[in-house]
Amino acid sequence: RCYSVRFVVPPLASDLSLPPSRQRGRHVLGTLALGLVGVLLALLLLEGFLRVYDPFGQRVWGDQIILPTRYRKVFDNRENPRLDAEVVFSKNSIGFRGPDPPKGFDDRLTLVAVGGSTTECLYLTDGRDWPEVLGGMLAASFPSVWMNNAGLDGHSSYGHILLVRQRITRLRPKVVVFLVGINDLGRTQMRPQDRALTCGEGVPWTVRLARHSAIAATALNLRRGWEAQQVNLPYREIDLRATPPFLAGKKRREDLLRMHRAHLPGYAERLEELARLCREAGMEPVFLTQPALYGEATDDVTGADLAVLEGDRGHLLNGRAAWELLEMYNDVTRTVGGQQGVLVVDVARGLPKSSRLFYDFVHFTNEGAAAV
Repeated sequence: RCYSVRFVVPPLASDLSLPPSRQRGRHVLGTLALGLVGVLLALLLLEGFLRVYDPFGQRVWGDQIILPTRYRKVFDNRENPRLDAEVVFSKNSIGFRGPDPPKGFDDRLTLVAVGGSTTECLYLTDGRDWPEVLGGMLAASFPSVWMNNAGLDGHSSYGHILLVRQRITRLRPKVVVFLVGINDLGRTQMRPQDRALTCGEGVPWTVRLARHSAIAATALNLRRGWEAQQVNLPYREIDLRATPPFLAGKKRREDLLRMHRAHLPGYAERLEELARLCREAGMEPVFLTQPALYGEATDDVTGADLAVLEGDRGHLLNGRAAWELLEMYNDVTRTVGGQQGVLVVDVARGLPKSSRLFYDFVHFTNEGAAAV
């Protein structure tokens, strides 16, 4: 049986003597008070839930980098034939990919790679991401080498600065390798709140609130994720044979390049900050330029003209214009490296433009990671 129960709050005796208008006013205030209590209880329950279980796998809490440790996930790949059928992705005791820090850390050649998704290599199984491949190659000459992959999907140089300040300087590897550029496309110069965030002074109130509230941290990260999607390329396999040619309008191309030129000084400033942070901590920085499949070349597998194919759907650019845009940022990396005395490995110009090496326009296959 179903029972309908209705709760009625009787008016106070003192209310019965009030005029009807005042009785209605008190009733409205009581209803609002009950509603407010309900909202506060709901927020408290949500706060507790998010503190116990994070459904989004967030990596930043306010301005603090959160790294899951002893983490292992297995992807069953049935969609991308250029990747392994089973991909094992794991993190060690410090939240990076690779072996745990060994004993006698200071006596070894120690390296950490920092970057975004093209460094983390989410869909390459353990041991096949380029930092781990590099560590294995270096072991032939340096038996005591230790290398880890600290790449974080979606991170730009803003995130790299936080990661270096909060995690890398505590570890103090001898070398920090930065693969940079792709996630900085369209990033503005350091605003006062960004400078405060990376320097730890004058932090915005939204970030201070997010330090103590799971709800605020989640809301802030959802906003950041939306902003990141405006500049980041999604993971998707590229079928060059089915990718249509695209003629980028000259005015559109010139306007976009002009807009991005205004962002380059800020990008240079952030690279200089990364070099300074490393050097002050006794670590040697190395910069890698960002390669891409699109550009002035013909794919050796499909015969596709990579200059005329649609290279950047979000910005309405073909491969030629998309490569010109990315090279503007790579040129900044080369220039800052030269000015700061930082070794620059020009992967962008050295890596062949072949679909053997990329499964989309910027993310590497197993063969591509080895080539890097």
